[in-house]
This record gives sequence, structure tokens and C-alpha cells, in this order.
Amino acid sequence: MKRGRAALDPALILSELAKTSSTWRDIDVFAQVTSTNDVAIARLGNAGPDAVLAVTADEQIKGRGRLQREWSSPVGAGIALSLAIPVSRFACQVSAIPLLVGIATQVCLAKVCDSVRLKWPNDLMIISQDQSLKKFGGILVQLHGNHVVIGIGINTHLTQEELPTEFATSLSLEKVYVTREALIADIIHEVENSLQSLASDWISQYQEVSCTLLSQVNVTLANDRIVTGFAARVLTSGALVLETLEGEIEVTSGDVVQVRSQPN
Repeated sequence: MKRGRAALDPALILSELAKTSSTWRDIDVFAQVTSTNDVAIARLGNAGPDAVLAVTADEQIKGRGRLQREWSSPVGAGIALSLAIPVSRFACQVSAIPLLVGIATQVCLAKVCDSVRLKWPNDLMIISQDQSLKKFGGILVQLHGNHVVIGIGINTHLTQEELPTEFATSLSLEKVYVTREALIADIIHEVENSLQSLASDWISQYQEVSCTLLSQVNVTLANDRIVTGFAARVLTSGALVLETLEGEIEVTSGDVVQVRSQPN
């Protein structure tokens, strides 16, 4: 135990999984890793083409977010979870996977908090007590052979001093208290369940919990060009459609800054 935080209990994760209908029980739990995605990719070298693997750790010291940004997780303060899943399991386009995993994660967190929102394309946000939107997690999807490796990072118990930026938060700071083992098991179950019952109206589901759609936004593209427009909808590819003065633009990757919130 460090900083008064209990280490992850592998047996408890499996016990929580046993309470669900999940068939994904191959999970490795580490004290410390550089990146759970890297460990999952390494494990795929000895796995069959249909294998589903999960990796989690108490501490992640060199995790990656989108655009190669660092995402670390201090000891006992968060969830660093990676799932390696055959691409063939997904009925959607690979580019839409971050949105679908976002929906699954939001479904899990909605059981304990009704303020969780999804920021396009892969950020987990919460409406803070001061009504501002703050980031507490994110999703990173990597293709590796016939698998996609999905990294899910969630700040569960970070203190104010441990936060990377003033725009970040943790669930405990927002008075949302979860057991890491139970949330890990629930996310695994919900992701598996979402693949088995992918709703044709998943875009409607996404819109209901999105904090990006129906807002005026600035999007910084990969070439550092900034596009301003109204975030009208997402496509089945996961792309964001902006209504701009020059017409509609499809954005497949970029950093979103909201300049006007959704109407109440």
C-alpha cells in the first residue's frame, strides 16, 4: 500500500468478472508497467488469432495518449487497462472504435455518476462541481496485426497535486467513488457486451452523452490548422462533421476546444 492506496487485487477483479456474463477472463495484473498497451502487444506474440487479452497495472509510468502524449498513472491512483481484441469482433469501422468504447465506459460510470460525458474523439469528461468540463480519462486504439489494442486510462484517486493540468480531474476529486477492481471488470464486460449487441443507433447513443456535438468548436488539425465550426454530428466512421462558413467539413483527427457549450 502506498499513499494509503491499496494495490489492485487480481482475485477481486476475477471475482467481479464472475458476477457478469463476460467470457473475457484472460487478464494479467502488474504492479508497474511502462505501458499496458505495450505489454498487451507483447503478449499477442504468443496468442492465437482469436485470443482476447486484458492487461492492467497499479502504476503506469510511460503510457501514451492520443498524438503520442504521455499518460501516466501513479500507484493506486487510477485505472490503466488495455484490451487486445480481434478486429473481426467489431461490426463497426476501426476508426469508430474509440467512440464505441467511450459509450461502453460511460455506461459503466453512469451507474455511479450522471455527469460523465464524451469529448470527441476519445476523452472522458465530467461536469465538475463548478459546471466546467474536466478530463478524467481517455481512450487510445492501436492496430496490431489482426487485433486492436484498446488502452483505457481513468483517473480514479489522483489528488489535486498529482493532476497533469488545471483542466484535469479525478473521480474522487469530483466526489465519485469507485472500486477499481469492480470498474475494471464492468468495463471489460460492457465492451464485450457492446460487440455482441452493437446497436444500429449507436450514433444516437453517442450524441446523448457527447459534450462536443451541438457546440461551437475550434479544432486543431494535424497540420496545426485551426478550423472553427458547429459540431453537427458524427458519421459511422467516427468522423466529426463541422458546419463552417465554407460548408461542411469531415474531421477524422484533431484537438477540440469548445467555444460555446451545448444549449440547455
